[in-house]
Amino acid sequence: MANESRLVLPKPMMAKLQSLGIYCQTWVTAERQDRAKRWVLRGVESGGSAKEFGRYISFFAADGSRMEWLQKADRIGANGVHAVAIGDALIGVEMARVDETYQLVISRHQLGKPKAEGKWPSVESSVTFRGVDGQLSEKLRKQGLAPAFLTKSGEVKAVPSDFLEAVKIVTAGVSCVNCRHVHGLVGGACSAEKVPAGTLVAIAS
Repeated sequence: MANESRLVLPKPMMAKLQSLGIYCQTWVTAERQDRAKRWVLRGVESGGSAKEFGRYISFFAADGSRMEWLQKADRIGANGVHAVAIGDALIGVEMARVDETYQLVISRHQLGKPKAEGKWPSVESSVTFRGVDGQLSEKLRKQGLAPAFLTKSGEVKAVPSDFLEAVKIVTAGVSCVNCRHVHGLVGGACSAEKVPAGTLVAIAS
């Protein structure tokens, strides 16, 4: 995935997140399903926060709706991997927080055509929305709202309506102290063996 489709955070911020044990796996990969003889995309919902700092990413369907996971990825530690999303196309919603200031990128991922038969296909990624230095007070966050972003000229830069609920969900994740929750993906009773080809599902890593 190109760096442009992920948040590029300054080194001091990355060092702070690492020191706090906040792990966020932001890349998307192409994976082969041998039985179904097809390729799918794989993205990992992960992250969490400490009191003043946080980073979180979750994945949604192409229309911004929530996807099902098959199994949570429970871990000993908090603020890490929560579940794995599998689909033909993924919308990634990634957010970083310093106190009440938020950085956001919404990216769209799809499979590219392999250069040769049987070769690994590329992952084509593009940015749908990027928000810089959005503001959200703790009081408004507790009401389930999303950060407000501005353009460089001071005008409101609205999050696309199709993805607003997804952004609200990830806002909760990036503010969840010692997070052990799956905020974006939802539980389902289906299994990978029974899901028809093309259906968006998730599996634990």
